[in-house]
Amino acid sequence: MRIAIARGVSIVGHPVVLISAAGLIAASTHGASAAQLRIIGVTLLLLAVIVIGFTWWQVKAGRWAHVDASARTERSSLNAFLSTLLLVSAVLAWFVLRNLHLSVALALSATLILIALALARWLKMSLHVAFATFATTLLWPLSWGLAAGILVTAVVAWSRLTLGRHVAADVIAGFLLGALAGIAHGVWLR
Repeated sequence: MRIAIARGVSIVGHPVVLISAAGLIAASTHGASAAQLRIIGVTLLLLAVIVIGFTWWQVKAGRWAHVDASARTERSSLNAFLSTLLLVSAVLAWFVLRNLHLSVALALSATLILIALALARWLKMSLHVAFATFATTLLWPLSWGLAAGILVTAVVAWSRLTLGRHVAADVIAGFLLGALAGIAHGVWLR
């Protein structure tokens, strides 16, 4: 039962879910119009569809055993793809949509993944925890959002440890990196 709950938390607490939700909540509380919220939502949905298509294609082609990219080589190719996709999206968000907040959030998301990729030889950083922490910082200054984000981040960290996907050092590194990305986001856009 504990493993089933941890798997469920890992899916619900997936980076694409948490960042999308936090990004839309933050944008709406900072005065984004309905049209801007639709653009942000469609952009995030399109990115999710592209990533799902990429992972499905890797499995179908026999390069990956499963869509969760658990093997080191699978994770490396996924992270390289994700960081490239997010960097290109950040540039497009700025030049096409003229949306600085979305552009910065996408660039910082790519940076999180690039740092995890660079440290992969020594550490299997928990990107679930990094993105849960980053999503939490996007909800500043909403007190209810911060409280919910902290709780979700703690439960996501528990799930990653319970599932044996990470050790404590991986989770702590993910938390610290996500917090740094959140601080950078706040500093950059203030």
